[in-house]
Amino acid sequence: MAEIKNIIFDMGGVLIDFNPEKILYSIFYRETADIALREIFRNPIWSEKDRGTVSADDILYRAKDKIPVCAYEKIAGMTRNLYPYMTPFKETEEIVKKLKANGYRIFLLSNASLDFHTERRNITALKFFDGCLISADCRIIKPEAEIYLKLLSKFNLKAGECFFIDDVAENCEAAERAGIRSYNHTIYDYESLIKALRENGIDI
Repeated sequence: MAEIKNIIFDMGGVLIDFNPEKILYSIFYRETADIALREIFRNPIWSEKDRGTVSADDILYRAKDKIPVCAYEKIAGMTRNLYPYMTPFKETEEIVKKLKANGYRIFLLSNASLDFHTERRNITALKFFDGCLISADCRIIKPEAEIYLKLLSKFNLKAGECFFIDDVAENCEAAERAGIRSYNHTIYDYESLIKALRENGIDI
């Protein structure tokens, strides 16, 4: 088995706290939050925003008659940019920092819309990364096989020398099919993440 030289991180649920339920229920009454989740943030159309084929305004146009008027402007702002509500995980940043110090190359592979490029500066862990590929840039989303091949090609990586961390099991399974070892991360369980890295011969 090849030595791991490259660590690939997902973003939401790994580097930052992407949890629309927690965010919305902390701001709105439950009925309003449920509508926003159903019509926007947990609607399949959100994945198309990540793919780069629809805009936030496209989503809002389709949902505007279903969102309570009193909450529309706030929800519209969140639809256009949810990043201010997604807290970076300092524990993950510390892991990233150690891996970088130990000589590994670090990459991002995330389902994310184009607003990532203007908001990434607020995710401080990314300063340690050697490269990023987001779904909206290539119009392919995880777990579609092509996005893993695109990452390998873009950064001239060998699949057997990569280790992928994602909080969605299907995304990890797709990485494995591409020849990339992976770990399905459970939010806040950093002890298990470090154990998995070490079990794969990674110095951390």
